[in-house]
Amino acid sequence: MKIAYNGGDFYGFQSQKNDFPTIAKKLEEVFASVGIFNKFIASGRTDKGVHANSQVISLELPSFFNDFHKLQSILNTKLYPCIKVKHIWEVNQDFNARFSAKKRGYCYLLSQTSSPFLNHFSLFHTIKNEHLIQEALNLLLGTHNFSAFMKLGSKNSSTLRTIYRAKLRKTKNFYIISICGNGFLRSQIRLIVGFLLEIDKGNLKVCDFKAQLLGKQIFKIPCPPQGLFLSKVSF
Repeated sequence: MKIAYNGGDFYGFQSQKNDFPTIAKKLEEVFASVGIFNKFIASGRTDKGVHANSQVISLELPSFFNDFHKLQSILNTKLYPCIKVKHIWEVNQDFNARFSAKKRGYCYLLSQTSSPFLNHFSLFHTIKNEHLIQEALNLLLGTHNFSAFMKLGSKNSSTLRTIYRAKLRKTKNFYIISICGNGFLRSQIRLIVGFLLEIDKGNLKVCDFKAQLLGKQIFKIPCPPQGLFLSKVSF
């Protein structure tokens, strides 16, 4: 299933031991209400407040669900208004939404105007140095050790990640920072964007960004989560 969600009212995607609402917990509740009790696997775990337009989950459906369009309609009625199933399709038995994924893409939305109707889905920040941001983004391309762009307390067997694309583009009253890679560490995108905004403000330089990419700790404050979207997963 490909799903989209507004993460603003949720404590991230992954289920937690406490009673905090998460995307996974809501999905589990709705699935159980229609007779789906099998566990599902997600292509990635978004943090608290982060949104998704193309999250993918894999699971085994009971045999009586042979009309995917009908099932999609029933699920969307129950998941409304914050979560939507965009597509359901059949895959091979060995498909795994997490391990079969080859690329993942995230977008961070920067609004050039402040509005109460946009502030839950973007960060108000007026770009001043577009060329400096893109210069820093170009440094991300390739394989790097992103240990300096990772939230403390994270557990990973490796902090090496490969970035295939990193772009800044403008559309109407928004700038969009899009980064595509083979995977991401916890809060990696938000820490990168937070650093880029400091460059734009003139508080840091592109050479500082390069130094942190090489492992030197310079600035490690993540930007707010509401502007971040999981935008694409490729298999």
